[in-house]
Amino acid sequence: MLTLNQTEMLPIVIEGLTFIANQDHMWNLNEIQKGLDLPDSKAPSQWRNAVADELRASANLQIIDKVGTLATEAGTIAYAMWVSTDFYLMVVHAFVTMRNDSILSARMALLAAAEADTKLATAVPKADLIDTRLTGLGITWGQACKLANIAKPQLAKQYLVSTGRFTSRDHPTEYKKIIKPASQGFDWGFFKYCSTSFGNEDGYRVTAKGLAWLQGKAQEINAAIAERARKQAAERRKK
Repeated sequence: MLTLNQTEMLPIVIEGLTFIANQDHMWNLNEIQKGLDLPDSKAPSQWRNAVADELRASANLQIIDKVGTLATEAGTIAYAMWVSTDFYLMVVHAFVTMRNDSILSARMALLAAAEADTKLATAVPKADLIDTRLTGLGITWGQACKLANIAKPQLAKQYLVSTGRFTSRDHPTEYKKIIKPASQGFDWGFFKYCSTSFGNEDGYRVTAKGLAWLQGKAQEINAAIAERARKQAAERRKK
């Protein structure tokens, strides 16, 4: 089971960029500032107020020569609050998402391990996949459908388009459709944007929260796909 310390060491994602804590569970504020292209006036070295002084006194904020300014979760959130309200909200959301992902992934790993003894051989790799990938960058749509027991991932996408949960548009250069989750799915933390490199054509990944949502919709999706197949078979018989 994941402990609090393990949860704190998971990466946070802000504006599509991933930041990882060091072995002492601290984030490099200089990496965050440069990665998100914050102005020089908002560099960690410019953060001088009573809050920063208190965080340094309590070791929640540390300045390391040739490394930068390191901060605990509390220190990182306080720094974000000093930068701007919008940035503060982004950082808080990143930490909340990180914690939700870890809690849900741990829960699903336990459920997988509790399957019947005859299914144990498949339950263990399922739990391992959840632990190692869902808490990081997420898993592919195909992997998520497999874990959620949805047999036809592409037809599942089409059904979700019909319900407004996914969107569909023409590919700009190829004769095919681009189908992906609606923007609300990303806002709610069900999906994460990612690079389309390395064979990941979808451009997004499913989080632990998204997998939990998909598992809850599996029966609805499978039933809709089965009904579609039944109607198509009936149409063919009429011809």
